[in-house]
Amino acid sequence: MISSSFMKKICLKLLFLILVGGFSSISAQTVSNTDWEVVIPSPNLPKELKVQKANNNLDFTFYQDRYYLAFRTAPNHFASKKVMIYVISSTDLENWDYEWEVHVNSDMREPRFVAFQEKLFLYFFEGGSRMLRFEPKHLHYTYLDEVGKWKDHQTTSLDGYVPWRLRVHKGLLYLSAYYGKNAYNNAPVDLRLFTSTNGHDFEPISEAPQILHPEGIGEGEFIFDESGNIWGVARSEFDGSYTFFASKDSLDKWKVKHSIFKYDSSLIFEDEGDIFLVARRNMDGDGRYVRKPNKPRRNLIRYSFTKKKTAIFKLDKVAMEWEHLKDFKSTGDTAFPGIAQNKDKSGYILMNYSSDITKREKNWIKGQLGKTYIYCTELRIDR
Repeated sequence: MISSSFMKKICLKLLFLILVGGFSSISAQTVSNTDWEVVIPSPNLPKELKVQKANNNLDFTFYQDRYYLAFRTAPNHFASKKVMIYVISSTDLENWDYEWEVHVNSDMREPRFVAFQEKLFLYFFEGGSRMLRFEPKHLHYTYLDEVGKWKDHQTTSLDGYVPWRLRVHKGLLYLSAYYGKNAYNNAPVDLRLFTSTNGHDFEPISEAPQILHPEGIGEGEFIFDESGNIWGVARSEFDGSYTFFASKDSLDKWKVKHSIFKYDSSLIFEDEGDIFLVARRNMDGDGRYVRKPNKPRRNLIRYSFTKKKTAIFKLDKVAMEWEHLKDFKSTGDTAFPGIAQNKDKSGYILMNYSSDITKREKNWIKGQLGKTYIYCTELRIDR
């Protein structure tokens, strides 16, 4: 005989599914993609580009009938005074036009596009120049104006913060960012949600941070679902990752669930109510990041010397966990994806970077010191 307490638990789970739109996850999907093609470097690039050995941090979007790609090019994965960020555009993903470039004699990372108030904004942060240091200084922005000209880059008031994702919801711009100056210094790090009405003045959504980690947290990827709720995930070099949920009625209050798996360079997108994550996957055993509890340095060293893949996952909204669906062809230093729907909205164009996928697989640290490429594929979620 079924107990009343058991039935109550079932009913509560069903109610939660209804409230967050979770029934859509019951349907099965198959993730497929075309062969990966090299975008950077390639013979079809504008003559203005001076492509270096490492091509990695990127973002990708479709705006006013053109695809836009922003990417970082540098001597290697690590900080350098030689870093450049370029923006190029295309109508066919084969022939590319020069748009904009920036060099600040220091490291630059996390280029982020967002279309807001009839402008295409691009954000990035300026770091230091010491190779093995993470030194966020300023958050910069530029934008493509109504006549197709890119403005000179300017700084926001968020010095020391590292941007991760920008979303527009109900006419307001939302930015997730973490205080990067403390990220690797065994000091409390706040992950916050900021809002803006104009694209350059940002205010925290609440006085308290959305997540305050005692040692370090970052890369707070998030998305609004069809009901206006927030879903997301953040990674920590110290203890794995944190999946979070916020109701549309209280976007500043995040329900958080910890995992010993770590999802680096996360990108979230939604397809017919289902939420998918593209991120770096650890190929060490069962993929756990935390091997030695309370030993973050040991975990990080081991993680650096194991192989990685870029993979796609699907969110289990009830369990607040990510189900692994598929590994993409990738190796070595990999995973910083960007995505946009294709022109006929039948699928997605996915950009990503990796060490050479045609050669023998290598571990992460070896890839970080070597050459990396930006690749492109067409992605479909078949139902």
